[in-house]
Amino acid sequence: MSQEVIVFGNVPQPDEASARAAIIPVPCEASVSWGQGTSLGPAAVMLASANMELYDEFLDQETYRQGIITRPAVDVRGSLEQVLARVKAAVAAELEAGRLPAVLGGEHSVTLGALWAMVERYGTGFTVLCLDAHLDLRDRYEDDPFSHACVMKRALDLGLGVRHLGSRSCSLEEAQLVKSRGLRPLWAQEVHNDPAWLDKYLDGLTGPVYITLDVDGLDPAVVPATGTPEPGGLFWPQVNDWLAAVCRRHPVLGLDLVELAPLAGHPASDFTCARLLYRALGLALKERS
Repeated sequence: MSQEVIVFGNVPQPDEASARAAIIPVPCEASVSWGQGTSLGPAAVMLASANMELYDEFLDQETYRQGIITRPAVDVRGSLEQVLARVKAAVAAELEAGRLPAVLGGEHSVTLGALWAMVERYGTGFTVLCLDAHLDLRDRYEDDPFSHACVMKRALDLGLGVRHLGSRSCSLEEAQLVKSRGLRPLWAQEVHNDPAWLDKYLDGLTGPVYITLDVDGLDPAVVPATGTPEPGGLFWPQVNDWLAAVCRRHPVLGLDLVELAPLAGHPASDFTCARLLYRALGLALKERS
């Protein structure tokens, strides 16, 4: 029996030949450590997207006309490692077809499946750009190497470069790793206090990128509906400026949006995440063309 697909933007699906991007929902909630609900994130974003204006005032375009196809949700039964293998296969299929894959979680662990596919196709000559309140650099969390708290450590283990934006919480283990590996997270406080924060972030960044958007990177005043909110986060204009600057300068191989945990009676977070995904796709596709 075929799975009913909620289409992003509530627009007609493009045909396979004309689709330039694919949204891959992954309603995964396997290693969540505090607030629950990330399994409901993809559907909430899809439903909210039906109420967006399809014209993007910042990009002066109706981004959906670029050809954004919505895929059935990835099967999230079984172990987390099995789910990640399915994410890898789904992303690999879009890369093979020449489309921009956009994974929609679900918890942040799902990013790893996408990175497996990216490395298999492109090698390790790209950098992971990570909007996140947390560094996610633990080697294990609750004895699970695939936990959402470990996803950027797994990216490093793959041989990838990682740059964080908007982080404001980490463990001692992670802080020590940052120093020993010479990593350059741009902390949220620096974004708020340094007018040259964007130039500082982009300095020395070369080559293609993969963008992962953990919505807790935004301030809880903007997106309270997330499992591990942290005060002092970024705001829409800052994230928009960052995405625009990155997409102008660097080819985007793929992206994801993760960690929305919808709150009953609070659709603003769902809508903000739908707009953020639409903006990120619009920027990436505009520069890609």
